[in-house]
Amino acid sequence: MNHMLTAVGFLMLLVIVALLLTGKVSLPPIFVVVPVVACMICGFGLGQINDFIGTGLKSVLNTVALFTFAVLYFSILNDVGMFDVIVSKLMRYLGNKVEVVMWITCLVATISHLDGSGATTMLVTIPMMLPIYKKMKIRPQALLLLAAICSGSMNMTPWCSSVLRLTSATGGDAMELWRYVLPLQIVCLILSYLVVIPLARLERKNGAGMTAEEFQSLKATLNQPVETKVSMKVIYFDIALTIAILIAMLSGIIKSNLGFMVALAVALVVNFPNPKEQTKKVKEFGGTALNMIMIIFSIGVLVGVLKDSGMMDGMVALILAIIPESLGSHITWIISALSVPLSMFLGSDTVYMAVAPIMANVVTAYGSTMLQLNAAFLIGACLSANLCLVGPTPYLALGLADVDMPSNLKYCFPWVFGMSLVVSVLAGIMGVIPF
Repeated sequence: MNHMLTAVGFLMLLVIVALLLTGKVSLPPIFVVVPVVACMICGFGLGQINDFIGTGLKSVLNTVALFTFAVLYFSILNDVGMFDVIVSKLMRYLGNKVEVVMWITCLVATISHLDGSGATTMLVTIPMMLPIYKKMKIRPQALLLLAAICSGSMNMTPWCSSVLRLTSATGGDAMELWRYVLPLQIVCLILSYLVVIPLARLERKNGAGMTAEEFQSLKATLNQPVETKVSMKVIYFDIALTIAILIAMLSGIIKSNLGFMVALAVALVVNFPNPKEQTKKVKEFGGTALNMIMIIFSIGVLVGVLKDSGMMDGMVALILAIIPESLGSHITWIISALSVPLSMFLGSDTVYMAVAPIMANVVTAYGSTMLQLNAAFLIGACLSANLCLVGPTPYLALGLADVDMPSNLKYCFPWVFGMSLVVSVLAGIMGVIPF
């Protein structure tokens, strides 16, 4: 029976990966139907399957709560214009230098990704910066690269879908993981901004630059007042509230779920005093969170089946038997070093939800912790999220920038892969991921 569970478990994951790669079936049906069918093949009754699923759903409840309130909170702040004000003030310091334009790009991408949405980041960053890049004769691939690595670095925050999907699949805690990988996130952000120096040099060699007349014309467009749906006093209050809640959560004063619940309640009352307007906004942005909520609950189904059916134990035992003893202690770091190509070609969904649950038990058998494994997967999967061949967001970005995928990969892949290797080495030196 154990052999059958092992075989069906691997077959189930192969079917899930295949369906994910086709892109013809949405995630919730894949992660619900395939595990249920796999259980039936193994001879489990409906009562047993129901228990498996119940256990899995309970394991993701905290994740669902965190994501729901965080997305609603940042969606409301984006709606009233808080991010537009921040970006506008940053843009006014634009100088007639390629490096400054690129650093502004990094800041815009970093700030706009606070809501955890890669699509939002691309929709904000690319249309805003692309006209400037064209005027300064900077290749749009450079814009896509900076947007990718900065948003990828911000993907490590606990309300971002990457962290939520990974912790849902491996049974970890999003806030705990964030505290653990925060040094890596800081390193990634610093490197993202440092990349600007050699990248700007490369673009200048390619003819990037702007005349004095062109620069003055550009500056004039940045002095236009920013339109907001609320007063500037409210906008400044929103900024202060956001900073305060992030500090409180990071320091452990308040749990992340409760923190965003409180922040959302305050933001709704302050920005929309009318109760009917508050209800309207919750309904308006609730749909944004619903799809990811369904995905997370679906992941819970897969996790419950893998763990409680015995499939996980059988697959782990087989992998442990195959891996050479000499590589066992290094496998976590190897995962971090290869996470970029894995995520680019398989997709972060596949890596997080099909590969990670299996490897979790494998690496722990060799002395690594769950936090170390999750950190290893996050490095590459986050940085390459907007370069993935099987994800929708990269193609949205390509369409906005009018760039084809082959030229984008040719330009961006060496930078992203090189950056991930540097981060992996630094993670090993810092002790976050064992060499």
